[in-house]
Amino acid sequence: MGWTVNFARLSAIPVVLLSVAIVAVPLLIVKAKGAGSGIELITGAASITVLCLVCAYLSSRME
Repeated sequence: MGWTVNFARLSAIPVVLLSVAIVAVPLLIVKAKGAGSGIELITGAASITVLCLVCAYLSSRME
């Protein structure tokens, strides 16, 4: 059970970069707009939740 990135595959680096972008880009946008720390916390939590849901979806797919 679970989903991991196999670094022996060529697609590992883009997957890692996409995972970081899913969390970092919304936070950077919120910080650039000058939102308060509460909004930054909510945005970070939402980004991590989206990342977890994407990983759960990818790990449960039947091929």
